[in-house]
Amino acid sequence: MSPIMVWLGRQWRLISPGRGSLARAWDRAEAAVLATAVLAALVAVPVAGVVVSEVRAAQTAVSRQQQAERHEVDAVVLEVTPPGLDSDDATATVVWRLPGGSDRIGTVPAGRGTEPGDRVPVWVDPAGEPVPTPLTASNALTVALAAGLLAWLGVVVVLGLLVALVRAGLDRLRLAGWEREWSEFGSDKTRW
Repeated sequence: MSPIMVWLGRQWRLISPGRGSLARAWDRAEAAVLATAVLAALVAVPVAGVVVSEVRAAQTAVSRQQQAERHEVDAVVLEVTPPGLDSDDATATVVWRLPGGSDRIGTVPAGRGTEPGDRVPVWVDPAGEPVPTPLTASNALTVALAAGLLAWLGVVVVLGLLVALVRAGLDRLRLAGWEREWSEFGSDKTRW
């Protein structure tokens, strides 16, 4: 028998201990809790899909709004400030022209090798203030997939903790039962 089939057989026996003389009530209770947790994790998959759908719709709306409101302008680097001791990012003081013809000066993150006089792209809002790059459709999908995965993983972690708590409680019951049986066995020495 292949190792995969052996592993699958062991997993099946965890969920279905049977009605044999070695399977006790708490073994069947543990199997029921484990089977319920597995089913709940499977049911959580479509729920995570709904989360993905809802988050994607919301993030796509944000992306469309940002794409409509923000635009990219070319800015000229006036001065580059080297990164500080607690930061790896340099900043640059840049100047860019607004649609009305006036100039605006601001500070933006600077890439490596940026020198005064270089042209750098800057995203600005309708008021001409620098803003982060707008969210793209692929970024919206990435955020949605991450939210769905985190939601499903959260459910799986909670279910895993519940199974572990039930198993710990049942282990205490099993141990108490075994100790009781051993003490009865030790006190009844006349049978042997």
